[in-house]
Amino acid sequence: MELSESAAIKEIQEVFSSENESLIHDAISYIHENGSVKMLPLLFDLLIQTTSESLKRDVYACLVDTKSSEAIDVFVSALQNKDLVAEKKEILATMWQTNMDFSKSADLFVKILLEDTYETAIEAFTNLELCSENLGEEQKQSLVTTLTEGVQNDKSEKSVLIQEAIQILS
Repeated sequence: MELSESAAIKEIQEVFSSENESLIHDAISYIHENGSVKMLPLLFDLLIQTTSESLKRDVYACLVDTKSSEAIDVFVSALQNKDLVAEKKEILATMWQTNMDFSKSADLFVKILLEDTYETAIEAFTNLELCSENLGEEQKQSLVTTLTEGVQNDKSEKSVLIQEAIQILS
């Protein structure tokens, strides 16, 4: 008998709150094979809860295969979640690997590029580069202005990355 989606979500939540790593791996596999966009927040919640690198790898492998544009807002919310700051670099890497259009979040990528660590900035840059072709000229110009102002205040290794972003958007 098939579980309803809400029953499956409830069962997955129970498994994720258990300490049984094997069952958690199985639940991630279930989401990977049968899941819906409504189940994605469970994966991000698991990233907050777990310290297991093995579970995190499984979660990211599952997230990378997300192709539904309905999931874009879930990814952006996770990226902005203060409880997932330690995962920001990996979330950004996962986002560009999905090949979904995150162009509506270009300003967020610029903010991360200017404010976060170099390693995280590289992932934000990659997202910005991939979505740049879907941006309007006015939005591109606004982003270039923000980046130009930001690069003047940045004397770190990121300044080259910021200059490259300006080139891509110009």
